[in-house]
Amino acid sequence: MAARRIARELDRILDGSGLRRAAIVRAAAELRLSTRQVYNLLARYHIDRTVTSLLPRRDGARKKRLEQDIEKIIAATLRKQWLVLEAPPLAPVVAEIRARCEEAGLAPPSYLTMARRIAMLFSPAEIAKKRSANPKHLHRLKPRPGYIHAARPLDVCQIDHTPTDINFVEVVDDGTFVGRAYLTIVTDVATRCILGFCLTLEKPSALSVALCLAQAMCPKEPWLAARDIEHGWPMFGRPRSLVTDSAKEFKGSAFRRGCEDYGIRIRYRDRGRVHQGGVVERLLGKLNAVLATQPGSTGRSVADRDQYPAERRARLSFADLERCITLAVIDHNLQENARTLTVPATEWERQARSCLLRR
Repeated sequence: MAARRIARELDRILDGSGLRRAAIVRAAAELRLSTRQVYNLLARYHIDRTVTSLLPRRDGARKKRLEQDIEKIIAATLRKQWLVLEAPPLAPVVAEIRARCEEAGLAPPSYLTMARRIAMLFSPAEIAKKRSANPKHLHRLKPRPGYIHAARPLDVCQIDHTPTDINFVEVVDDGTFVGRAYLTIVTDVATRCILGFCLTLEKPSALSVALCLAQAMCPKEPWLAARDIEHGWPMFGRPRSLVTDSAKEFKGSAFRRGCEDYGIRIRYRDRGRVHQGGVVERLLGKLNAVLATQPGSTGRSVADRDQYPAERRARLSFADLERCITLAVIDHNLQENARTLTVPATEWERQARSCLLRR
């Protein structure tokens, strides 16, 4: 499709009667390319004017243009002086390579050329192993077994909390209160739907977990109507399995007893296996990213906040914050997931027809 579209624009340039430069500028804007790229495409296309001439070339890796002696100097110097535990910066190593090339009577390569050779000479695992004493860097590059999958809706759900990255403000008897709320959400692994959430002033507890699960398991029409929200949120049901971390609110007897009463199996994430809760972690981050666009955002860290007066800029009330999160959740359920390329709401409806959901 892209090649055909480019071909149409190039035909207009070649068949047009006006100034070619103006036509190339117009085509570059239409195709979102630079004028130089359009000139290069024209050079390939005008010979036989076929769409196949515009397809990406698959001649393999680009041939190295440096002399073999220069390549040997680059590889040996990088391995000896850059690929070491002290992890020196690249600039002094580049200076040493250039000096060795000049000493051998060879043309010294550019900084960018030598920087590109790093990925060609060394694997990411080799770089992490040789330039860092911290095993975590190498561990991140290794395969991570243990991702939790689900075949049907409600087979596996994940629950977790996070402080909201925004301050809200409320008028109280003796003035105003400015603070951050805590957000708990339940997500369905099979469809990536958000089933429910709970926003509280107190730190996460068995109560906030219970309120979140109650919303996830019950129809939400009355709850939405009470807040004058006219959008639909049809996902609800009783999870068969609930994946949690090892926080104390998930280890308490009240939580375990409640899950037993409703036939919900609890599965705790393995220590150090954060990716086992990847679905809920990503969605918590997504909701906080939405809140970051509002006044009073605290940022992800002190450095990210950069002296922004978050408390003085707070404008949302607690009810406004709850409404904002609700609309963000509904919007997420209607958006295509970048990983699965499916719409959570559509996937929920499709799978709900093929299997009997336990309400």
